[in-house]
Amino acid sequence: MPGGFIWVGSESNDPRGKVKTFGVAAAHATRLSPGDAVVITSTSDANGLPLVDAAAAGAAFTGIIESVDPNFATEAFTDIGLPAGVAGFVKVNTDPRAIYEVDVSNGPLVITDVNLNLPLVATAATVSGGLSISNMTVNKTGAATTETIEWRLVKLVTGSDGVLGSRCQVRANNTTTIAGAAGV
Repeated sequence: MPGGFIWVGSESNDPRGKVKTFGVAAAHATRLSPGDAVVITSTSDANGLPLVDAAAAGAAFTGIIESVDPNFATEAFTDIGLPAGVAGFVKVNTDPRAIYEVDVSNGPLVITDVNLNLPLVATAATVSGGLSISNMTVNKTGAATTETIEWRLVKLVTGSDGVLGSRCQVRANNTTTIAGAAGV
C-alpha cells in the first residue's frame, strides 16, 4: 500500500499534537506529498517562517508532511502535493514519538528485526490519477543498531501482499531535534 509514512498514533502523552507549518522554497527539486519525510533547511521565507525540503537518506530529518496547503490562485483541488519548483506551505508532524505505518523495501522484515533502526528510502513522490503519492519507505537492507539511522522499528505489519513484515510501524530515531539512539 503506497503512500509513504502514514500516522497511526503517538507514544507521547501530549494531546495537542506536534503539527507545524513550514514554508517550501520555489527552488526545491522534487515533488512533495503527504507521507514524505522532510528536513528543515538553513533558511526561512521573507516572514521568518522556516523552510523544509525533502529529506535525504542517511541524514537526520525534521518530520513527516501531513498536508500541503492549497494555492488558491492556481489550485483545481485535484492534487494534494507540491510540484517541484513551486513555492508553498506544508503542515509537518514533528512529534519524535509519533508512530507511522510504512512499506518496507528489500523486505520482508522478520521478528528479530524489531527494535533495530531502519534507513529511509527517500524516493520522490509521483502523480497517479491526478493525486500525489509519496514513495518513501524504510529499507530492510541496512537494518542495524547504529544510532544515526533514521527510523526505529516498533512493530511488524502484514502488507496487502499478505506477508508479515512487508509493512511495519516505526518511530523517528534520528531527527534534527533529537539525536538517535542505538537499536537493540
